[in-house]
Amino acid sequence: MRLRVLTLILVFGLIGLSSCRKNPKKVGNDLQPTNSLISVSFNDDTDIKTSTFTVPYLSTKMLGYAFLGNNNDPVFGTSNFDFFTQFSLSTESQIWGDNAVADSVVLNLVYNGYYGDTTEYMTVKVYEILEDMYADSTYRSNMVLECDDNELANYMFSPRPHTVVDTTLDRGILRIPINPALGTKFIENEAELVSNTKFKEFFKGLRVQCDITQAEAAICYFNLTHSYSYLRVYYHNDTDTLKYDFSITSSDVRYNHYYHDFSTATNPITFNDTTNNSKLYVQGTAGTRVWVNFPNIQEWANSFESNVVINEAKLCLYGAVTDTARYIPPTKLVVAGAKFDTDTTYLIIPDQLVGAEYYGGAYDSSEDQVYFRITEYVQNVIQNGNYATNCDGLLIYVDQGSYVPRRWAFHGPQSDSTDKRIRLDIVYSLVND
Repeated sequence: MRLRVLTLILVFGLIGLSSCRKNPKKVGNDLQPTNSLISVSFNDDTDIKTSTFTVPYLSTKMLGYAFLGNNNDPVFGTSNFDFFTQFSLSTESQIWGDNAVADSVVLNLVYNGYYGDTTEYMTVKVYEILEDMYADSTYRSNMVLECDDNELANYMFSPRPHTVVDTTLDRGILRIPINPALGTKFIENEAELVSNTKFKEFFKGLRVQCDITQAEAAICYFNLTHSYSYLRVYYHNDTDTLKYDFSITSSDVRYNHYYHDFSTATNPITFNDTTNNSKLYVQGTAGTRVWVNFPNIQEWANSFESNVVINEAKLCLYGAVTDTARYIPPTKLVVAGAKFDTDTTYLIIPDQLVGAEYYGGAYDSSEDQVYFRITEYVQNVIQNGNYATNCDGLLIYVDQGSYVPRRWAFHGPQSDSTDKRIRLDIVYSLVND
């Protein structure tokens, strides 16, 4: 008898444990029968308020890649990228030898990729920085340091990011001829090259930039800390012909500067406008972001005599451009809470913490779309009137946008393609207390 009782307890215990297992994507579905779940879509400009905003700046200090180039995008306008960087001695000190003379100087930059059209030529210019750069300072994408007006380089090139120039490399190198006068400056000031600290006080670094042109052209990425990226001086003295490298180390201060002129687009973007949004635009590298709000969502929930339980809320975005072959869309977007004060604050919404597969944000190239699950966010807005104190809706932006120059346009709530408008699909249950 005891054995039978224990067996029954074990069986019921296992049944109880199995009944506790829930699929997180179906939370709330058991509150009423599956066939009684209700669906609704919000997809026009009375249900969804949106606007495209510019991003004033991003922190770009010590990023993995330096950006250089100019791109005249027919949809987003002109983007021009350049960078500022320090250099270090490759030895503890440098002795040039008797009667040393600089023969030539070259700036080597190892490619890591590109975005846009690499068949167009671009002109790169190099200037000496006149301001000190500090490891504990903040450097943003809209900051420009003072530089010497004299050009150290004015060089036209066509990007060759995949041209292997050395058997030890699987990528190309941009070699920029520098005025030998810089080499002469180093040789004549040998006493300043006895330590990195003294050297950086003497030579602040270089700004490397491209001319703004009307060509579509490209944005190139460079790995500055690669061993093949350096400033090299070729020289001779009384006894030999030699070379010396100034390297860029992981501790050298460097940052990217981004400039966007959206007015040069074929059909310029309308910013900060909630009434004219047939298309919405997101762009990395301090470009653009999209604001989204659902002004009537709480009123809709209050229209029922029962409590509304959100089983799933899915925000769907559909592409509105056709040039995704040349201008590859971002791999991932992010949606976060927005708080507008003296500056924009991004608030993590609870759905972000559930997991990437549930939350979404990945670009689907086969469907040209992106979706987000914002179930908990919508439930909080219904219950509390807002997600958090002073939360002003949602922001959609490019993931890792400080160093991802990709862009994407998607249909807004005023789009003529009604089936592709930005849409919030809600599956809900009505529950009586």
